[in-house]
Amino acid sequence: MMINIVQAFIEFLYQEKKLSNNTIDSYKRDIEQFIDYLEKNRLNYDDVKKVTIINYMNLLKQQNRSQATISRHLSSIKSFYQFLFLKRLIDEEPAYTLDAPKIERKKPVTLSVEQVDKLLSFEFEKNEKGIRDRAIIEVLYATGLRVSELISLNIDDVNLNYGYVHCKNIKERVIPIGTHALDALKNYISIRKNIKNKHHLFLNLRGDSLTRQGCWKIIKEYTNIINPGFAITPSILRKSFAQHMLENGADIRSVQEMLGYKAMNSNELITLISKSKIKEVYNKAHPRA
Repeated sequence: MMINIVQAFIEFLYQEKKLSNNTIDSYKRDIEQFIDYLEKNRLNYDDVKKVTIINYMNLLKQQNRSQATISRHLSSIKSFYQFLFLKRLIDEEPAYTLDAPKIERKKPVTLSVEQVDKLLSFEFEKNEKGIRDRAIIEVLYATGLRVSELISLNIDDVNLNYGYVHCKNIKERVIPIGTHALDALKNYISIRKNIKNKHHLFLNLRGDSLTRQGCWKIIKEYTNIINPGFAITPSILRKSFAQHMLENGADIRSVQEMLGYKAMNSNELITLISKSKIKEVYNKAHPRA
């Protein structure tokens, strides 16, 4: 019975909420773990009270889950019970008044401009793999795309004449790309082998669409170029893009739009600006600085 309820919830997220596949997968995992907890305690979904959810949150804390993870689980459970209430399967929402734990915001790890220059000045191999790898890293840094967005790009999504990428995944937007990334893309497209896949832009060496894991593996390959033991990830390149744009005078709203943020929550962007940059801006802008 509970499996059917979870499936109905997932279909609701797909059809009515129109959430991304990654977000829905996250909801599904969280709710399945919560249902497993209920079954172990011989509870049904409609037996759940506020204290049940509090006990579950405490269990996650005892398991040394991070505050961000616990907060996400609570958000998933709230959404699940909102759905049950909306469908009149329960009389009241047990999680309605529960607040998520405050998440300690840490300054995102980013690369310096010098580190990015060192990475992209590396002598990539002149074969298809090396030319592709350079194009991937150039585009990630030039656009701030997420990995899921990068691997979803089709050849038609890149305009080499006007220099922009049309991203249609998660949040649709058009992002300009600089000359270095543009040159890298032109080189890659000119030698790209259309073995099986004529549409997807980035392919693996077998001619299939590149996967998230494949993209991470490619970037990990070049970690030692920057600093042995320092794991460069697509997320770090995305945050580095944002920081360098902001530090060179781009306004937060423009960077937010290029990153594809859905909400006007720019806290993470603000943490990317160094204190010295904030001081510099203040001294230039405030009439009594």
